[in-house]
Amino acid sequence: MNQGTLGELVLTRSVTKHIRKHNKALSSGTGVGDDYSSIGSGDNGIILTEGCGSHPHIAWIKAMNNFAVSGGKLLGVRLLLMMPENITEADLKSYMSVFNRLSDSEGIQIMGGNTQISKSYEAPSFVVSVLGTSGDYVNRPKKADAGFDIVMTKYAGILGSNVIADSKRDDLEKRLAKSYIDSGLFAAEDYSISKEACVAAAMPDNVYYMHDVSFGGVYGALWQLGSKINKGIKVNHYNIPIRQQTIEFCELVDVNPYMLEGTGSLLMVAKDGEALALALRENGINAEVIGVVTDNKDSLVQLGDSSEKRFLAPVNGDEIYKVVSSY
Repeated sequence: MNQGTLGELVLTRSVTKHIRKHNKALSSGTGVGDDYSSIGSGDNGIILTEGCGSHPHIAWIKAMNNFAVSGGKLLGVRLLLMMPENITEADLKSYMSVFNRLSDSEGIQIMGGNTQISKSYEAPSFVVSVLGTSGDYVNRPKKADAGFDIVMTKYAGILGSNVIADSKRDDLEKRLAKSYIDSGLFAAEDYSISKEACVAAAMPDNVYYMHDVSFGGVYGALWQLGSKINKGIKVNHYNIPIRQQTIEFCELVDVNPYMLEGTGSLLMVAKDGEALALALRENGINAEVIGVVTDNKDSLVQLGDSSEKRFLAPVNGDEIYKVVSSY
């Protein structure tokens, strides 16, 4: 199978359809486009989610982003460290130093976890589980009507662009100026969607659904969005924000930037997308209305007003693994 998020056809056929519901209070968490699980309602509701990665920071930020789209209040995290046999105590201290720096910077309590060492693990892997309580946003019906707007924050391929620049730096510098490459890199804080999710959650009468971009890039996230709201979507390709450097990085390694690891960008369905985009920009966050919800079930990207279009497909891995074996 391809690396990255499990392909959605296999996920649905072999995983989610076999999950039985024993708790009637469960309102979300077992379908495509569900970034978190929620049980109960109001301030007494519970939110659970997680993130995984081959580096502590990647696992942490993915977990935080999955939680951010719930609009809930975070209580703490638990850590799972899965280590190969050749791991050293100095390595473990280094990993925990990263986790402590992240938790200290955000005032988030690490509530424990588990560390396993096994020869079955070829490389270090980390899982961050997040626990929190729900608020008003999570309990709103995630029903979108035709004509609602689709808003995207920041840019396509944020995390993947940086991974390519780091792993293929020598090749890039043969074709592009060092200053130009550096100007196309994203800062570590760009990986987080917490700020824009807070802005959106504060507009409960406008924002009906939030979904963070991750494996599969913006195209993959758009497919998941359409699947979750059970509607069609029509996106103008030219409205998808992307940096020119990201396009050129991807051309060098022959990958599609719109299917590239996009952690750091957020998709939202809103009644009034322009009002939401304006509120985000006023908070220093780049945002664009990139599409609209439709009555049919087609999920497509169109090139402006032309007849040229592309039908989106379920996520099946990620373009980044054509460049690196892990990150």
